[in-house]
Amino acid sequence: MPVSVDSCGREVIFDTPPERVLAIGSEAPGLLVAAGAGDSVTHYAGSLEVPFDAEVKDVVEGAERVTEDSHDLSFEMIISTGVDAAIGTDISAASDINALAERLSQAGVELITVSGYCAGVEGGASVGEQPGFDLIYRDIEAYGKLFGTQEIADQAIQGLRERVTAVEEQVAERPQQSAIPLYVNAEGPLGAYGGQALVSEQMALLGLDNGFGGVEKRYFEPNAEEIVDSAPDLVFGMFLPTGSSELETEADVIEELRSRPELAGLDAVADDSALLPLNYFYTSASPLAVDGLELLADQLANE
Repeated sequence: MPVSVDSCGREVIFDTPPERVLAIGSEAPGLLVAAGAGDSVTHYAGSLEVPFDAEVKDVVEGAERVTEDSHDLSFEMIISTGVDAAIGTDISAASDINALAERLSQAGVELITVSGYCAGVEGGASVGEQPGFDLIYRDIEAYGKLFGTQEIADQAIQGLRERVTAVEEQVAERPQQSAIPLYVNAEGPLGAYGGQALVSEQMALLGLDNGFGGVEKRYFEPNAEEIVDSAPDLVFGMFLPTGSSELETEADVIEELRSRPELAGLDAVADDSALLPLNYFYTSASPLAVDGLELLADQLANE
């Protein structure tokens, strides 16, 4: 019986479950494994520096590596893999995902975009406006249906929900605090995450107010005055370890933030208990977001 999967407002119909899948980006492998479909992942386009758990790591390392940076993927690269389906992130902000999906479908490959990225896909905004954790559960459920592993998917979703609830209970007695999530790189300006970012939802679950929550964007670059005026109790120093960047460890991130003259007016940056480094991958639209939530809760408990 054919199975229909909603990909950011675009209906994708499968007559049979895919047997050869290209997982694109850091989110798809964890979602597929949670859904019980890890055995179908034959190819991977993405980083090996992602903090996957042991089961997901085995799947990724056992798959054929297509490229380290999923944004480098092209139509030709996807077709050359011989896969039945490509599941993952938006590949490139410069790509028309719907046009690419149609072209791939004509060549025998169905493209499904991870729901956490639907806000950037034309016609997918209504899906992208849903809470990020709900989109994670939505994808696991959809992939379980597609691959005929619904029982495994349902159990995974229940487990993730229970872990999120446990974190909420853990932080329930904490006083309300404000925080700002800054993206740190060794070159260029600081970035920040607004109300549409998954990290903002993580912060809310932790009982924190995102100082940039009123910015109706996922990511933006605030000026120095906006950062200092936010006067947060806590600062999340988000970074992306790639294995070759200048910011690979939490110590690197702390040192970088404290060397930034534009942050000299922020007391939280100078306070060891108020400056919390956060690996960017722990804010991805996948089960890693739950790992990140638990990690942050533990950090807050040790303030």
